Amino acid sequence: MNGHAYSIEIDQVSKRFGHGSEATLALDTVSLNIRTNEFFTLLGPSGCGKTTLLRMIAGFEEPTSGDIRLDGVSLTGKLPFQRPVNTVFQSYALFPHLTVEENVAFGLEMLGRDRAAVREAVTRMLALVKLSDYARRRPHQLSGGQQQRVALARALAPHPKVLLLDESLSALDLKLRKDMQVELKRLQRETGITFVFVTHDQEEALTMSDRIAVMGRGKLQQVGSPEEIYDRPVNRFVADFIGETSFLTAEARGRTLEFGAAGRLAEGALGTTAQGPVALAARPERLRLSEDGGLTGIVSEVVYRGADTLYLVTLADGQNCRVRHTNRLGARERAVTGDRVRIAAEPGAFQLLTGEAGHA
Repeated sequence: MNGHAYSIEIDQVSKRFGHGSEATLALDTVSLNIRTNEFFTLLGPSGCGKTTLLRMIAGFEEPTSGDIRLDGVSLTGKLPFQRPVNTVFQSYALFPHLTVEENVAFGLEMLGRDRAAVREAVTRMLALVKLSDYARRRPHQLSGGQQQRVALARALAPHPKVLLLDESLSALDLKLRKDMQVELKRLQRETGITFVFVTHDQEEALTMSDRIAVMGRGKLQQVGSPEEIYDRPVNRFVADFIGETSFLTAEARGRTLEFGAAGRLAEGALGTTAQGPVALAARPERLRLSEDGGLTGIVSEVVYRGADTLYLVTLADGQNCRVRHTNRLGARERAVTGDRVRIAAEPGAFQLLTGEAGHA
């Protein structure tokens, strides 16, 4: 522990590339605190500013305005090698002529550590990433996942205060990527180092993170735990980017929702109280096809996806809605395209969208 509740404090940071009328605003007055020893993810689509922010923490870019502090000390003007921070990039950048243990030792040797300390650290790191038996191999003799773990071991060996990971799982195939998600979380927990992970993959973010910052158009949209981001998105951007969502409009009467020709959802369908026209978001697993549901519609598409089936339903008022059911062995198909169906909702299934960005 360093005595600070926050490892990284990002204070009113903006970043412009270019000058005058040609300037591009990549980050727009972002303020964010990252706690000590947490797995924090910057999540968003391409061009949202997440990698720019990561590069500024690393020292590869300087803010146009604002400040970034590490353990309460400003990083302004400090070069990358002067910061107690390491970065793992998409390309692992291993030295092809060096063995695995030599790659891991490289950074420690550049820091002037004595030979015994380097050897001990390399042994510990290779055990941590489960590559002790591969110490004498060269990078071309390793799989993609193994190369990833060597890059992680090399970055972790000097025990930086912060480890930055820039889309570092994107080059792996799906199964290996899922395995490495679990491994990364384990490594963060066992080392106690603050991890800042950049990704556009919502599943990665939800799987690994203690907290997530959703970014869009250079701004911070919402910060919270995976559960908060998924269950209580503050605006349409977040609800649309994280998971599948139905966006609907209705007339609110307290916690009851009126959908005109499609019917009504009784007390409790809305997660809060409201009056008048509202914009809503609902996750498809919170809705269900029912014999006595409150909304009527026609199934326009059925998508079988192994573990579950997604029903696309056009409501009687013309709005489109998604309903997902878990598939169980021996269960009959609930509906087919063209069926007239009714839809029920769990209590609090519908979230009110305010349109306002979230805060750290």
